[in-house]
Amino acid sequence: MFRNIAAACALVLTPVSFAAAEGQLTYTADAGKMGRMEMTERWTAEALRMDIEGMDAYMLLKGDEIYSVTVASGQVMVFSLSQLKKMGGAGGNAGPSADQAGVVFPEEISKMRATGETREVAGIEGEIYDVDWTDNSGTARTVSAVLTDDPRLLEHQALKMRFIRQISGEAPNPLMTEMQDRGLAALTFGDRFRVLSLTDEAGPAGDFELPAAPVDFGDMMNMGNQ
Repeated sequence: MFRNIAAACALVLTPVSFAAAEGQLTYTADAGKMGRMEMTERWTAEALRMDIEGMDAYMLLKGDEIYSVTVASGQVMVFSLSQLKKMGGAGGNAGPSADQAGVVFPEEISKMRATGETREVAGIEGEIYDVDWTDNSGTARTVSAVLTDDPRLLEHQALKMRFIRQISGEAPNPLMTEMQDRGLAALTFGDRFRVLSLTDEAGPAGDFELPAAPVDFGDMMNMGNQ
C-alpha cells in the first residue's frame, strides 16, 4: 500500500516564494494505470500532507523527510521513505517509475501562449493559456490550461516541488519548472488536472504529527535472520 500511495503522489501532475502560511487544496488528476484520482493536500509552514480519496493511507512531508502512513486491520504503520531508499534491493524504491505507472507527463515545454481570455475555476480567477508540449513518449501535444498567480497555489506548488525532489531525487517536470519561472500555478491542465477547492485552513495541528514511531527496517531484517 505505501508504495502505491508514494507512486501516486509523486507521479500525479499538480501544481514562488515560500511563506509561513497554511492551506488546503483538493483536485482531480490522471494517474495513468491507477486511474483518475481525487486528492486533498494540506500544508503548514513546515509540513505537507497528501490524502488520496478511498485510501486508508497518506503521505507526510516534514522537514527533509517523507513518511508513508497506512492503516491495516486497525493497526497504524509509519514508514520512512529515506530508510526504504537506503535498503536498495530490499524494497528501497518508493514506487514504480512514471513510465511503468503509465503516466503521461511533459518532457519539454515548447510554448505557453496567453490567449487573453479568463476563466474562474473553484472560485479562483485564472488566465487561459495554450501550452505546446512533448510528452515522455515523444508525442507533441497542445492543451488548454487555466493558470493563476494566486499566492496560495504558488505556496503549495513550492512545497510540492520540494516533495518531488525528496521522493524521486530528480527535478520536477518541465511544466512545473516553467510555471514557477513565470510565477504561475495550474487551476486546470487539459483534462488531466483540475482544482476542485482551495481554502486557507490546514486543519488540526495533530494531522501533521506522526501517529506512531516509524518502522525500524534494520530491526525487522535482524528479526528475520534470527
